[in-house]
Amino acid sequence: QAAEQRRLNFLWLLRQVPSVAEISYLDGAGREQLRVARLGIDEVGSQKDYSADPKFLHAMRDKIYFSSVYFLKQSEPYMTLALKWQGQSAGVSVAELNLKLVWDVVSQIKMGPKAYAYVVDAGGTLIAHTDISLVLQKTDLSQSPQVREAIANLKETGEDALESGIGRDLHGDLVLAGSAPIALLGWSVLVEQPVSEAFAPLYDSIVGTLTILLIGLCLSVAASFFLVRIIVQPIQVLHAGAARIGSGALDHRIEVRTGDELELLADEFNEMTARLQESYANLEQKVEDRTRELTEALKHLKALWEVGQAVSSTLNLGTVLQTIVIRAVELSGTIGGVVYEYDETKQEFHPQVVYRMEEELINALQAKPIRLGEAAIGRASVSRAPFQVPDIQNDQDYGATHLQSILVRLGYRSLLALPLLREERIIGGLVVWRREPGEFSPEVVNLLQTFTTQSVLSIENARLFREVEQKRIELEIASKHKSQFLANMSHELRTPLNAILGYTELILDNIYGEVSDKVREVMSRLEISGRHLLALINDVLDLSKIEAGQLTLSLNEYSMQDVVQTVFTGVEALAAEKGLSLKTTVVPDLPTGYGDERRLNQVLLNLVGNAIKFTETGEVDIEVKALDNGFLVVVSDTGPGIPPPDQAKIFEEFHQVDNTSTRKKGGTGLGLSISKRIVEMHGGRLWVDSTPGKGSIFSFTIPFRTERPRG
Repeated sequence: QAAEQRRLNFLWLLRQVPSVAEISYLDGAGREQLRVARLGIDEVGSQKDYSADPKFLHAMRDKIYFSSVYFLKQSEPYMTLALKWQGQSAGVSVAELNLKLVWDVVSQIKMGPKAYAYVVDAGGTLIAHTDISLVLQKTDLSQSPQVREAIANLKETGEDALESGIGRDLHGDLVLAGSAPIALLGWSVLVEQPVSEAFAPLYDSIVGTLTILLIGLCLSVAASFFLVRIIVQPIQVLHAGAARIGSGALDHRIEVRTGDELELLADEFNEMTARLQESYANLEQKVEDRTRELTEALKHLKALWEVGQAVSSTLNLGTVLQTIVIRAVELSGTIGGVVYEYDETKQEFHPQVVYRMEEELINALQAKPIRLGEAAIGRASVSRAPFQVPDIQNDQDYGATHLQSILVRLGYRSLLALPLLREERIIGGLVVWRREPGEFSPEVVNLLQTFTTQSVLSIENARLFREVEQKRIELEIASKHKSQFLANMSHELRTPLNAILGYTELILDNIYGEVSDKVREVMSRLEISGRHLLALINDVLDLSKIEAGQLTLSLNEYSMQDVVQTVFTGVEALAAEKGLSLKTTVVPDLPTGYGDERRLNQVLLNLVGNAIKFTETGEVDIEVKALDNGFLVVVSDTGPGIPPPDQAKIFEEFHQVDNTSTRKKGGTGLGLSISKRIVEMHGGRLWVDSTPGKGSIFSFTIPFRTERPRG
């Protein structure tokens, strides 16, 4: 009974709605249960499966489905409409709609003799047109500018918004086009009218206006000068005003008082100009604000950069402090300032650099130091935070009355004090003054806080440099005095010592008569000790000359083979006495050297003598070979070796690896230091490689030719 009622309803719908060509019912599983066609045969219970068909799927999901437009049998356009029924076993009703009835609707849209309307789908295909043949040809209008724009607006907004513009029709003629979307179907209705027809009333109006103007001109010629003034002068004023406005004079206003359209036009011009002027002024204000902000930021960065430059270019504390106070005054917009240095012992602030301050105020600042907790800088330092005095004249708690009275008399009304802190330790303070009362803005306070933090590093660096420089000068003076003392003492000691050695030799040579064996033994020991002492004095004298820059090299040609042979001859007996093997390995055909042969003998003798002195068993080797630009001399031994921590220290003056052992072996710790200096004066290098328990290797290089120092 329900199926029969549905069929009757479908038949009634076919009679009432001519555009419905066919209607069917699909059950909840997508199977066709009823089909009623206007021209075909009705079917009941065909059970055709449409469960995968988009019209069924979309209708079940969205409750309603509109298909794209299609052309049945390559003739008339159709579309499918599917609606979901309500209820638990709800199915879907599917209707095929013949869209040719839309043609009648489109043909009824009348806007002019040559105007026409048409409908396109979402793809730009023509659905309805007053020219039916274009529809039957399935004309594609997707490339038409106005169609593209209508489709794009529909996709973009999704709303029924009206659009209009100028375009071209299928024949390429200019048309005035308007569109209205049908958002539900994705269609667009467009109406086009030839521009010539659309603008015909305007053209007629223009022609009429021109005719009236011509008549008016003719009448104006014949009429009085009064009519000329009424008509021509306002137009001239309007033209001149428009020209001035166009040239950029946005403050100009057109004065037309005719009471007609010209006055209205002039008012429109004036209103437009006012809006432009306001927009331009706002733009200029924004640009000015941004420019001012950038200028301030640049000034702040420049100030910080200049403080850094002052530190990098000079470490003079006065220069650094001068730069700091000048930039602080500029950044804060004040007229003067002072940088204090804090004395931790006395807990007092002493002015170091004063900028743009009167002589009276400077004298007052220098006459009486400010104690911690007094005045603005003392209180700021106690609180470790900036301290302001908005009105110096009326501040009862200023704390430094002798300064307050002077400041008031000189016209200073407010100040800002900031402590200079290094890890919460007070190192000084900064105070800036101005002649206007009132508090400083938070921006200025924060800026100066950042600035003082940066400045503290600069002050500390300069102060440390000053202390280091002072220590360096003191050390140089002490070293100079030491060298002079050693030179004087060495000279004073050598004179009597040479006399003692001379008399000892005379006694041993029996100049004063025969001496007993006992006396000869004592005198021999005296001579040995004296010559050892003389060698030590000579070492001290050489060191003092080197440090004073008075030791010069006597440069001549020399043979490195002869240097090695001379040293070998001098120490051969000493090595044999200790049972050590003394070897030399000299590469043949060594080039002739140019340097101080006596000093090189001294260096090699010192190295070989030390090796023999500290080696108990084994051997001492001397090896010489040529490098690309100089000689390499190596002295190795099988002694006790030198611990790594001491290897760099043994070249220092008076340094000994083992004081107990050194006292047993003898020596002052000057030989290696002097040898290193002599090698370096030749343009070479002396170094050591040693392993404790395996021995030591001392090496030095010198160029073949030593250049004489210039100057």
